[in-house]
Amino acid sequence: MSTQDDRMQQVVLDRYPEGEPDPTCFQVVDAARPRPGRDEILVQTCDLSLDPYLRTAITGRHLGHSRMSLGDVLPGRSVARVAESDDPRHPVGGWVLAETGWREWAAVPTTAVTPLDVPDGVPRSAALSALGMPGLTAYAAITRHLQPQPGETVAVSSATGGVGSVAGQLARLGGARTVAIVGSTAKADLARDLFGYDAAVLRTSPRWRDELALAAPDGVDGYLHMGDAEVLDGAVGHLAVGARISLCGLMDQYNDGPPTTMAAGPLIGARATVHGMVVYDHQDLSDQHRGEVGPLLASGRLRIHEDRSVGLHRAPAAFARLMSGHNQGKVVVEVSS
Repeated sequence: MSTQDDRMQQVVLDRYPEGEPDPTCFQVVDAARPRPGRDEILVQTCDLSLDPYLRTAITGRHLGHSRMSLGDVLPGRSVARVAESDDPRHPVGGWVLAETGWREWAAVPTTAVTPLDVPDGVPRSAALSALGMPGLTAYAAITRHLQPQPGETVAVSSATGGVGSVAGQLARLGGARTVAIVGSTAKADLARDLFGYDAAVLRTSPRWRDELALAAPDGVDGYLHMGDAEVLDGAVGHLAVGARISLCGLMDQYNDGPPTTMAAGPLIGARATVHGMVVYDHQDLSDQHRGEVGPLLASGRLRIHEDRSVGLHRAPAAFARLMSGHNQGKVVVEVSS
C-alpha cells in the first residue's frame, strides 16, 4: 500500500510548443518516488535551474538532446540534497549538483553528481548561475571571444539574465565601458544599479539604435549576442574597427522564428571577428572560471540576481516567462527548502 511519502510531483511535456511556450505545454503530474538502484543515490530537488536551451531540447534541436516525447519529464539541473546513499563521497544530508529534471525527487548515478562547492557567504544556487553553466558561458565569451581591453566598449544583449549579467560585470571589472541592451525600464534600472553597467539601452524604443550610438560614441568593440535578429542587426551596424562578436544565443530562433542573418557589409567594414559560442567547447576553463568568479562573488564585487519562483508547480509559468523575455535575472524554481 502506497503512502503520501511514496509519491512526488513531476512536470512532463503535454504538447509541443509553437512559438513561445506557454504554461499549458506542460503538466504537473503525480508519480511514484523513485528508489535508487545499484550505484545510484536518491536526492531531493531543492533549487531547479530553468535555461533557454530547453526550448530547443524539447524539439531535438539542441546539441546532445533527442526530441522529447509527450509525457517525458523535462530535463534540468538542480542543487539537491542527498536523501539515500551508500556512497561515502555523497553522504546523506550532503549537497550536490545533479541532473534531476523537473521533479521533486530523483535517483541519479553516483558518477553523474558533483559535490556542491560554493564560497562561504555565497548562496548555494550560485552553482546554477555565476558559478555554473551560465557563468562559464559568460567567462568564456569574455576571456576567449571578446577579450575587452581597458577603455573599450562592450555591449551585451539580454544583459540582466544569467549569462549577460556575469559577462557585463566581468567586462567592467576588466576596465571596459559596458552597455546593456534590455527589454524594459525595470531591466535597465537593474542593469545600471545592481550590475554596474555604464549605460542601458531599451531595445523596445523606436530610437534604440540612436541611443546605442550615444551610449557607445566610438563604436562597440565587443558584443555578446543573446537577443533577436533586430538587436543583432543594430549592434552590427555600430561596430568599431577590430570588433569581436560572440554569438551565444538566438532567442527568436529558439521560439521557431525565421533564420537569423548578419549584414556582411558592416562586418567587413569593421574588420570584425565573429565567434560561435558553445559552452561545451570551453570546459577546460571550468577551474579557472570558478577560481576567479568565486572570490568575486564572496567579496561582493560580482553580484547575482535571481528570478525565483517557489513550488515545482510554478515551473511551467516561470519557463514561459523566461522564453518571452519577461524574467529579471537567473530563473530558479525553489522546489524544496
